[in-house]
Amino acid sequence: MNSPIEKPVFDESEERIVATIDRLAQEMRKMSTGQQALFAFVDSLTKTLLTCLPEPSGEAYAQAVARAKARYERFIKNVGMSMAGDSRAAMAELVDRIQ
Repeated sequence: MNSPIEKPVFDESEERIVATIDRLAQEMRKMSTGQQALFAFVDSLTKTLLTCLPEPSGEAYAQAVARAKARYERFIKNVGMSMAGDSRAAMAELVDRIQ
């Protein structure tokens, strides 16, 4: 006698777990898409700035680089201060690697 193949029966807690995992997977896909869009935006903005802004000449170059480094450090500190939780720790780690 062949018995029909039975579908597994999930209880209520298993169904909630599956629904939670599905929801988290959707959220991760949304975050990934957002992150890719943000990267593309920053890349385009950087290319535009680098294309349109002239580099300083000769003697002014060293001073411009020093001022740019100072502005960049302030920028990174401001970014780090606006972040919270694990993101803040990750930014601190990145800043430490740069220095």
